[in-house]
Amino acid sequence: MTMTEEQWNDETASEIVDIAIDPLTRKPMFVAIFDTQGRIAQELDKNLARVVAVRLVELAQQLPDPPRILRRSTEVDDQLRGLEP
Repeated sequence: MTMTEEQWNDETASEIVDIAIDPLTRKPMFVAIFDTQGRIAQELDKNLARVVAVRLVELAQQLPDPPRILRRSTEVDDQLRGLEP
């Protein structure tokens, strides 16, 4: 099964940031941002997590859109093949 870009982004996001759960009480403790080895790189309380989320949106809006792969219709391919000598 192939994964869409949106599915890949969702999965990757859940590997980068998640809720840390207290193992004894099973209650949420903080938002954890993980490093590339899966270790907690940053602990964010509720208020800081909200402010960081807003900042991430602001920064993301400054980035250019990623290149998109354009696919043409198979009808166009058929027409182009008909033009070949």
